[in-house]
Amino acid sequence: MYVYKIGICGAGTMGAEIAEVAAYAGLPVILRDIKQEFVDSGIKKANDILQKRVDKGKMSQEMKDQIMERINGTLKLEDLKDVDVIIEAIPEDIDLKIKLFKELNKICEPHTIFASNTSALSISKMGSGSGRPEKVIGMHFFFPAHVMKLVEVIPGIETSQDTIDTIVELSMIPEYPPPLHSWI
Repeated sequence: MYVYKIGICGAGTMGAEIAEVAAYAGLPVILRDIKQEFVDSGIKKANDILQKRVDKGKMSQEMKDQIMERINGTLKLEDLKDVDVIIEAIPEDIDLKIKLFKELNKICEPHTIFASNTSALSISKMGSGSGRPEKVIGMHFFFPAHVMKLVEVIPGIETSQDTIDTIVELSMIPEYPPPLHSWI
């Protein structure tokens, strides 16, 4: 599946950095959080990362502005209804992540993939609680995401091969093939 637009839930450090990486790669991004101050902070963090590149002469101001135009913030889950992939970067609480995926399952198109930035929680458990276990996968960006060109892809027991293939391809945004872990 080709990914045209992504959504990110959680505009903290990792969510903001993932948004910057995706926008830098040319993807439109919707960055969602539960408070406007969190959304604003996440967009500012992405802007600050790019501004450092401008200040070092590694990027033009025009290019930075074009990248930042691809990042839009929101408080509404409904604004994620037409994205192809949603990456959650919310606190490491499995019940919170399952609740989010259940809510998204009611809103999003059937093809939408739900990816978790977790490195420790069970993808299979998240999948079984989501309502679309074949579309749930781990997509763990290493910190700092805009520097570390590495994304770990972790399928759950019921994750489909199409979902795995899509996320492996998307994970090459940082230009390196991701390690694919098959343990559950």
